[in-house]
Amino acid sequence: MKEYLLVFFLFISFALHSQFTVKGTVVDEENQPLPYVNISIKRTTKGTSTDDYGNFEITIDKNIARLEFSYLGYKSVTKTVRKNDNFIKIILKEEENSLNEILVVTKPKKRLKKKENPAYNILKEIWKNKRSNGLKLTKYYEYKEHQTIQVGLDNLDSSYIKEVFKKDYETAINDMKYDEDGNNYYIPFFLEETIYHVYGNNVLNKRRKDIVAEKSDGVFDQGFIFNRMVNTFIDVNIYDDNFLVLNKSFVSPVSTVGFGTYDYVLNDSIITKDKKRYNIYFFPRRNEDFAFQGNFWVEGKNFSLTEIKMSVNKDINLNFVRSLSIEKEFSIENDTIFLPKKDFYSGNFTLLDKKETNKGLTITKLVDYSDFKLEVKKPDLFYDEQIEKYAPKQFEKPEDFWKQNSKPENANTYKLIDVVKDTKKIRNLTGLINTFASGYINMGTSLQAGPFWTFFAQNEIEGFRIKPSFRTFKTIDDRLRVNGYLAYGTKDKKLKFGGEAKYLLSYKPRISAGLAYVYDNDQLGAKLLNSNQLIGDPFGNGALFARGNNIFLSKVNKLITNINYQIKPNISVGLNFTNNSIVSADPNLFSIDYLKNNIVQSEIKDVTTDLSLTLTPGRFVYGLGVEQRFGKNLFPTIILNYKRGYEGFLNGSFSYDKLQFLYNQPIVLGQLGILDATVEGGKTFGTLPISLLSPIPANQTFSLVRNTFSLINYYDFVSDTYLTTHLEHHFNGFILNRIPLIKKLDLRSLVTFRAAYGTISQDNININRSSITYNAPDKNLYYEYGFGFENIGYGNLKFLRVDAIWRSNYNQVNTQIPQTPKFAIRIGIRPGL
Repeated sequence: MKEYLLVFFLFISFALHSQFTVKGTVVDEENQPLPYVNISIKRTTKGTSTDDYGNFEITIDKNIARLEFSYLGYKSVTKTVRKNDNFIKIILKEEENSLNEILVVTKPKKRLKKKENPAYNILKEIWKNKRSNGLKLTKYYEYKEHQTIQVGLDNLDSSYIKEVFKKDYETAINDMKYDEDGNNYYIPFFLEETIYHVYGNNVLNKRRKDIVAEKSDGVFDQGFIFNRMVNTFIDVNIYDDNFLVLNKSFVSPVSTVGFGTYDYVLNDSIITKDKKRYNIYFFPRRNEDFAFQGNFWVEGKNFSLTEIKMSVNKDINLNFVRSLSIEKEFSIENDTIFLPKKDFYSGNFTLLDKKETNKGLTITKLVDYSDFKLEVKKPDLFYDEQIEKYAPKQFEKPEDFWKQNSKPENANTYKLIDVVKDTKKIRNLTGLINTFASGYINMGTSLQAGPFWTFFAQNEIEGFRIKPSFRTFKTIDDRLRVNGYLAYGTKDKKLKFGGEAKYLLSYKPRISAGLAYVYDNDQLGAKLLNSNQLIGDPFGNGALFARGNNIFLSKVNKLITNINYQIKPNISVGLNFTNNSIVSADPNLFSIDYLKNNIVQSEIKDVTTDLSLTLTPGRFVYGLGVEQRFGKNLFPTIILNYKRGYEGFLNGSFSYDKLQFLYNQPIVLGQLGILDATVEGGKTFGTLPISLLSPIPANQTFSLVRNTFSLINYYDFVSDTYLTTHLEHHFNGFILNRIPLIKKLDLRSLVTFRAAYGTISQDNININRSSITYNAPDKNLYYEYGFGFENIGYGNLKFLRVDAIWRSNYNQVNTQIPQTPKFAIRIGIRPGL
């Protein structure tokens, strides 16, 4: 549910305009049809191309539009079309003195084998040279990188603009981008510029990237969701066989396995000033696959790409995406070294469907490269350092700096944003975006209520549970954050509560401290490792719908303090101190009794410290305050935790040691999809009661919960030594896109496998006087397996996932609740983007 990042499009995907369709053909001066001519609607990102026979069809959203026809080697033509233009014919003329040799190869009706395709020999040369092209031909390099990210709303009519700007309408309308007929406008509401200086040493294989300056403005202070949005596009290396876009694995058009995904057409070979260049078009074999269509130019001497333009097909099996395009340009140095010149990423997103007439959200990222210096060596130790941002406004520069380093059009955009960000309509819209993305509702300038998805729950102990929550929030860079909640059960008629406060003591080194107090019921049989949270997220007693009886709740009364030290980015050490009193929430239904000193006892006083090490290499982090959020990228996670229990100190009941680890690794397997693999294990040293042991985490809700088992009950397995694994492979449409009729549903398939092994010592069995009979999966490995479908929903809103799950046989020794099912259907909520 917390990943429900894109539901906000519900509020920007509406309003229809008049439409009409234009058909036509494009020919050369000899009346020969021209295939794959680019056709774009000016001042929009919309367009199409001619087919093998020069024919095209395009839908216009307004009563009038201007179409631009462009074809390499030919002069571009712009044509105004109106609603009564049913068919048009366009004649393109060759550029003078630019095309000495033309080879036109149309896409064959029957797919050619790759060795029969004229493009194959050129691609082989690209593959052969890709490891030694570009900056890799130099020993040392440095350059300036200027990154600009912009977010805004498009397809807005004049009435909407008037509502936004009111009295400033006449002034604002002159600075806005709009369509040819002036009926559809684009409003930017966020702009960010960042300048870096990059240094590279290919001898040492090291790269240093220093941030130099930054500037941003807009309505992005309300939540972490916007920071994830502006970092939607990760830099793409076109020479990689596979790269990630929107957290999905795409096959590169110049991949060594590209012929399995693309059809290639050698369109032109051009000789200019004794230099030969090749132009190759590429098309996805299946429009639903995660692949692009477009074309690239290749220099004929060392087979380096000089330019590539690509976009996704409108039928791609990718949620919320109406259009997505990437462009890259390269410049040449000393006739041999091709340097990056410009990268452009653009995405347009809607919720309900992909109709061109709907309002949408546009995110663009432009990267300009300049000021190259080659073969200028720095000291070896220089490349080991890096200047990074660690505090708000750390790299802000005066306006004089940006007048010299920013593009003139950005000044107009900032001017427009100054008006937009303070308008009530836009502020309300962005507030709704954050509400549905984070679950929190703004209650003022510094307080939020939520998350709303934890407000209602039910269990056998409390009955219907009501849990209002809140947090303080001014900006994502708040150094102090306070969270709290109240909970009340209609059955037990008891008030529960919890609260925590966290403060960032130091930006560099990054040191934070926290304090929390919780008086509530908790499901200890649903978790193993919880080293990073104070209050925690106890789903076991927070579900509205669940199977069986949820009677195994414990009442906890705990005080927690925490200090976290970041050794370096993505490497941190945490130290927790916990003083926790644990009793059964209802001793008549669930006992946690144990034998100590020949006396049966019912309460546990757990006084512990936790020392944890967390590594997340490659992770993107947003926010510079005490709370940070992870970026929407793939990264490994390694957590090592050492827990020490103290007997006697503050009346602690037990002295013990517990070692735990967790390793999660997403593995990109190209067009086959992404495997999400997790291994978790631990061992407890000491003789302990059930509440301090390690139950294999169960999930009795009807929803999917990460790293839990859906077909066992709480405390079905209790161990002091355990090892679990959770494997999920998401095919991202690889299988279902190849099945006729089924592929029209845009479903994606997945398979899962989860297993658990554990043991329990005889000493721990001997002191047990609880209502639970210990049963460890030591003789037979317990496992669950299944398959599922994701990307289920309506139109462009497809966030549901449904899994069919089976389990292995095991001996269920606890009979307080019904037998666990051998098969079940479970539902998950996750956006497909």
